[in-house]
Amino acid sequence: MLEMTLGRFGDKRLECVGGALLAAMQRKRTLCLHRLAKDRKQARQFSQFLANPAVSSHEMLVTQARRTGHRAIGRHALAIMDTTDLLFPTHEASKHGFGVGSDGKHPGLFLHPVVAVDADHGGIIGLVDCTVMNRTEGKAADRRKRLAEEKESHRWRQGAEIAADCLADAAMITVVADAESDIFDLFAHRPANAHLLCRSGQNRAVTTGGLLAEHCAALPEQARQTISVPGTINQPAREATVALRFGAVSLARPLHTADKHLPAAVALWVVDVAELSPPERAEPVHWRLLTTHPVSTLEQARQIVAWYRMRWIIEQVFRSLKTHCLRIEDSQVEAAGCFTKLAVIALIAAVRSMQLVLARDGTTEQPITDAADPEDMPALRALNASLCGRTEKLSNPHDENTLAWYVWIVARLGGWSGYTSRGYRPPGPRTMHHGLLQLDPLLRGWRLAIRSADVRLP
Repeated sequence: MLEMTLGRFGDKRLECVGGALLAAMQRKRTLCLHRLAKDRKQARQFSQFLANPAVSSHEMLVTQARRTGHRAIGRHALAIMDTTDLLFPTHEASKHGFGVGSDGKHPGLFLHPVVAVDADHGGIIGLVDCTVMNRTEGKAADRRKRLAEEKESHRWRQGAEIAADCLADAAMITVVADAESDIFDLFAHRPANAHLLCRSGQNRAVTTGGLLAEHCAALPEQARQTISVPGTINQPAREATVALRFGAVSLARPLHTADKHLPAAVALWVVDVAELSPPERAEPVHWRLLTTHPVSTLEQARQIVAWYRMRWIIEQVFRSLKTHCLRIEDSQVEAAGCFTKLAVIALIAAVRSMQLVLARDGTTEQPITDAADPEDMPALRALNASLCGRTEKLSNPHDENTLAWYVWIVARLGGWSGYTSRGYRPPGPRTMHHGLLQLDPLLRGWRLAIRSADVRLP
């Protein structure tokens, strides 16, 4: 399958080794090269692959972005981006070339991926890009004296620009990000073909006088609704009743900025989402959502809230990358350059498996082409027939043109029983990892058999 190609790297052998590494990672859910490899020879091949200067993270990301851009044609794509930290507190002696992590003490890196999601149904379209940050130079000088392009925060603007370019043929692009993206430079230089939807992280001055918090508090309450709040390490998932306020707002350029060329103000819309009567000891929900989408009706405000809540999808990708599946922070790879490539491969695997998990019940209404090639359909039909049981409960309930139909096949190959009644758990990331490893070689074998049949011997 094309999905198992990380990139061409100018050498067919490197392309094959990269595909084998990705396949092994999806099955064994580890980043330990010796555990990924079937023998010492393959372990050496994986290690040499990562150390080879011809193998670049850029080529891997461009390959993924090309596929994602093709799938996004004609759709409204949410380009969701966020930053996660990778920390190695017990590996100080073995890590080489790593800067300081998020705790300011131990080796670490930061990943800033951009993931395309279907705005209408919430299904993952694919990976767009990823910036890897390695803080090897220590703490920077006074940030107010540096231009926006010289700061780490420039990654938010860069991510938006790459998304706008990669998803150029989409019907609409909306860049979605959390409070850390609240940067005036991003609002002032947003790509012409992309909208922004960012949670406010700073109480900015508004051109009408006062601050953003005061402006939002003065807006009339328009409605109340109940939303689901995802659980965290410290708090369980819950339902929250929130009040909605919305209106136009003009943000003034920060007074203390080195970027004097920026416009004096940017015109946006704000949707204020404030929880009413939160539970005791629970952090109340309060989002001030800044967007370039017009928000003059209650329906438009609710749509903005719904799109922002899809940001949780990238958090699920991070969980698959770290604690739940791949456990990236357990990697023993010592060189920062090699680990960066390995981290990008792990991100590709995590996005792919989470795409299938979200599509398993058919609610994302995605086409099968989001994960499979049309030429593989005869093989997939044959596999589906062999996996269906004698009863209706053990038959694939989805239309063969949907991604859910494909996911059902992957899950069954991964060991899922097929039962969906009460008491049976739906297939998760681990099952998808196992199923993909079973499916990919079957499809490659099918293609080889078809090509062999077309060859006429003299």
